[in-house]
Amino acid sequence: MLEGMYSAAAGMAAQQQRLDAVSNDIANANTTGYKRVRVAFRDLLYTPEWVAAQKGVTEGAGAKATTVGRGYAQGAFQRTDEPLDVALQGQGFIKMKREGKDVLTRDGDFRFDDKGRLGNARGDLVEPPISLPAGGDERNVKIAPDGSVTLDGKALGKLSIVTVPSQDGLQPLGDNAFAATAESGAVRAADPSTKLEQGVLEMSNVDMGDAMSTMLESQRAYEMASKAIQAQDRAAEIANGIKR
Repeated sequence: MLEGMYSAAAGMAAQQQRLDAVSNDIANANTTGYKRVRVAFRDLLYTPEWVAAQKGVTEGAGAKATTVGRGYAQGAFQRTDEPLDVALQGQGFIKMKREGKDVLTRDGDFRFDDKGRLGNARGDLVEPPISLPAGGDERNVKIAPDGSVTLDGKALGKLSIVTVPSQDGLQPLGDNAFAATAESGAVRAADPSTKLEQGVLEMSNVDMGDAMSTMLESQRAYEMASKAIQAQDRAAEIANGIKR
């Protein structure tokens, strides 16, 4: 009797995790460069059913949600005509520094800080560093498709466009940044076909229609699992009443 409650409770927990993931996607539907979370389910432990163990029948313990990475499909481009906004056309990331550590991002909403260093609103800086000369006008900055940054024809540096062998192995750090891991493989130069476009931002790749349908599906599954627990509880109540 209790096994049924445990299985239903596991199903509720799995659907709650799925709801949390899709809610996060919806909340970031307008976040520049955001990549949606992909969630899958896996079976929990199976054990032989004691009545029919000789027949090879097993009893499951429910399911569990597991994050299998992110969908790295390219989001739609939005033109801003801002000289420091860039979007990656193709697979890859821009390498940056966060608190002394390398991070990867597709969020190209860049700006110069009060020290003239190129980075983002969070304070991450591009790697290798690029600085605006004193008296320079950022409106005259040009960013070439290969990442070369110039001001009035003078080279300031080059944005590092990189990738990893397995993007699903990247570790999310928050604020649209990822870190390479043993599962992702070492950072390496991106394919030459990956280009930067200036004056454009890549938007989130969250499909709101798909996200809303997934949310409704998860809510219904959660409700069904909760009703299964209620049914088990009523059956246990009846059984206890007969025993008395």
